[in-house]
Amino acid sequence: MFDYEYYGSGLYSAAVNMALEEYFLRAPRRATFRLYSFPKDSAILGYAQATDALRKRDVDVMRRISGGSHVQAGPNILAYSVVVPRDGTFRTYEDMRAYYAEKVALALESMGVENIDVDNKASTVNVDGRVIASHAMVWGVERALLHGLVIISPYDVDGMSERLYLGERRIGSGIYTEYAALKNMPVVSRLLDEVAPGRPEEERNEIIRRVVGEALLQQFTGGRYERRKIGDAIMSESMVLIRKKFGNDFWVNLKKPPFTRDEIDEIPGEELDGPLKSGLGYCMYSQVPDNKFKKMAVPEEK
Repeated sequence: MFDYEYYGSGLYSAAVNMALEEYFLRAPRRATFRLYSFPKDSAILGYAQATDALRKRDVDVMRRISGGSHVQAGPNILAYSVVVPRDGTFRTYEDMRAYYAEKVALALESMGVENIDVDNKASTVNVDGRVIASHAMVWGVERALLHGLVIISPYDVDGMSERLYLGERRIGSGIYTEYAALKNMPVVSRLLDEVAPGRPEEERNEIIRRVVGEALLQQFTGGRYERRKIGDAIMSESMVLIRKKFGNDFWVNLKKPPFTRDEIDEIPGEELDGPLKSGLGYCMYSQVPDNKFKKMAVPEEK
């Protein structure tokens, strides 16, 4: 479909990663694909989300350019990002989301993961009906971005619940919590027992991260890519974005400056210059309907 520039699998802070996302959305380049990770746990707010989701600030806090609500990114996840020109290949952002969500599912399937389904209304990829990957979009004027994350190893959900608000729902006569859904979440390291058995956990997770990254690269690009590096020129422009925006409390706390219509056609679900939204639950479950969330939040029978 496209010839891609592949910018490797980088390990950067939350501010650098989010600045790079905006850089690639703005840059007049070919289609780009990037994998990235975070060296430590970081709380990532949605574009138009209020900071009431933060119970305490014991980790890096950053606001991303895509919509939705908060996620925790850290050493246990692998993030993927694709930016393509608005050249008519995708008529709507829904078309683009569905196309690349299927690529995530195919990448997992190619590694031997079974019982995968894609929920494009919830922007999730599920295994056995439970979220293992989730993504969000920015529909720019000239280019469009989809980025998301795959869960490689389990979250420390207890630690997460102390720093981030995790919601709950009353469904019928029961209360179902995002805490329980995160505890039940499938992770790639537990689904691929045959990969690097017996290795120390941290080493094994890094091997699995590389395996997942290679599968995502092949599925997203179809092998049509040229390897590029995030060199000094790109990093220099990203540092400018950090100084002006991503390293600034006005952006992190207040979403200022907001995007304009000259820059962005649509951030799905958001007003570009609207008020911040309070009381939002964890992003990976925010659009999951009750009948599906109920299963996610109930322990699996042994």
